[in-house]
Amino acid sequence: MKETDTKQTIVTTAPAHVMAAMNESRSKIPGDVVNHATAELPDTQRSAIRRLHAFYIENDLGIDETARLINYTGAVVSQLFRGKYEGSLENIVKEIETFFDLQDRRDKGRKLAFIKTKLTNRIWEVCAASLEFQKISFVFGDMQIGKTEALKAYAAAHNHGSTIYVSVPTGGALLNFLTRLAEILRIPTNMSITKLRERIIKAFDDRMLLIVDEAHRCIRDSGNSTMPIQTIEFIRELFDEKQCGVVICATNVFRDAMETGSVAKILRQTKRRRLCALQLPNVPTQQDLNLFAAAYKLAPSDGAARDLEKRMVEDEALGMWLTILRMAAKLAAERNQKMTWGHVLSAHAGLRELEGQKF
Repeated sequence: MKETDTKQTIVTTAPAHVMAAMNESRSKIPGDVVNHATAELPDTQRSAIRRLHAFYIENDLGIDETARLINYTGAVVSQLFRGKYEGSLENIVKEIETFFDLQDRRDKGRKLAFIKTKLTNRIWEVCAASLEFQKISFVFGDMQIGKTEALKAYAAAHNHGSTIYVSVPTGGALLNFLTRLAEILRIPTNMSITKLRERIIKAFDDRMLLIVDEAHRCIRDSGNSTMPIQTIEFIRELFDEKQCGVVICATNVFRDAMETGSVAKILRQTKRRRLCALQLPNVPTQQDLNLFAAAYKLAPSDGAARDLEKRMVEDEALGMWLTILRMAAKLAAERNQKMTWGHVLSAHAGLRELEGQKF
């Protein structure tokens, strides 16, 4: 008999409980199952277990692999995720926290620290208030001024099953939005839209915050179709049923549509549930720009550097200015020099030269 035939025989004749264990090791425990199982736990325990589950899904680990990270067996972790573990959670949570303490220390050495500015502090305050008072809040502002970076950083700092960040897909269609949200919640997506809605709603509770970014994608610039608005209506339905905090972030297109657009009446119910609407400035303050400079150990800009800084953030937005700073840092490192504003001017000149090259 061939080796492959022998393996097949062993698998098909294995006892039922062995087959069940093998099947469980191959399949993933969904996020909504874990969220439901941990919904009533104290914040520390619930956060630790949900964070471990997220790590297990996002790194495509098996139950046994995950268990080894915290010095437990796969059976215990499986029971933990499903809310069936009958022992004390204190020791398990301590092992989970120890594991992630080490992970966090390693990650800090690999990433440029997030730079908190006056603008991001305001956005974080809106997020915290939305969760505390269980209301819907809005954050409006032009593109490329730092909204998304601030929201992602908030979600990362307040995550582990408590804060869910999702960006509305292009077109704003409900099915696409539900699919993306389900993936973030670690819920299988191979089911009907009705079932998907139900499982997503059940995955939330009143101690969670949903951050919906790029919500202007739900607004059509032309035509009478209100189909994308179904996504906003679903968000309101989720809020009404679960009383979780919600932050909806969008460009001013969404603000105008909600106030005076053709879909204003449809959005009125969502607007009435708001706690606040934060309108962001079109460009960062000089104080915030100085903080970005300080992150690269630069003094506040002056002279030609100040003129370039002002022109870049007004004409090409903050995102492009931060790209220039990163390019300057790379240029200084390649030359084995301390970064100066001269490197910034050189980086910008090099970029403009690249743009001007003819083919």
